[in-house]
Amino acid sequence: MEKGKAFETELKHLLEAELNRGALGIVPKSARVFSRKSYPSLYRHKPIIVDVSLELYRPGAEEPFLIWVWECKNYKHPVPVGDIEEFHAKLEQIGLYKTKGTVACRNGFQRGAISYASVKGIGLARVLSDGSIIRLREAIRKVSKNSIELGLTEPDTRQLESMFYGISSSGQGVTSFSEMTLIEINEVMSLGNDH
Repeated sequence: MEKGKAFETELKHLLEAELNRGALGIVPKSARVFSRKSYPSLYRHKPIIVDVSLELYRPGAEEPFLIWVWECKNYKHPVPVGDIEEFHAKLEQIGLYKTKGTVACRNGFQRGAISYASVKGIGLARVLSDGSIIRLREAIRKVSKNSIELGLTEPDTRQLESMFYGISSSGQGVTSFSEMTLIEINEVMSLGNDH
């Protein structure tokens, strides 16, 4: 339980750092990052508590136009497809059309989990750690789908080139946390400009 909470705290700090240094492409005062925040469910009578969330607000608005929910899985084994299905159900209950979701883990995903997440538009991120420090490779470069899938599934982390692997909700493969957050935020901002 403590390892899970520590991973949630690390992820929250990463999001806050990206926001504060302007790497998300948004004004920091228009967003808030939360840990263990609860959201009302559309289908049940008790709230849903999420690991980490980033809320985006338009000027003067009291309600966020986007809630980006991060589910943290610090398992010793790959994340199974059932966990992704359960996470999708949480997003639907919070409000599917105003949420974006990403599952972050330490030890990879089962291939079925990757397939399901791809179909449902859920982002996946694998963050490897060296002790308690997350090391990121901050180089935006083209990476192959096979390289990303290997990074998300390979149990032997010594074979991996990067310390971060992810697939955005739109299916783009990335090898840095900054790149993933920028892609996701830019996608939301471009959708907001269309309305």
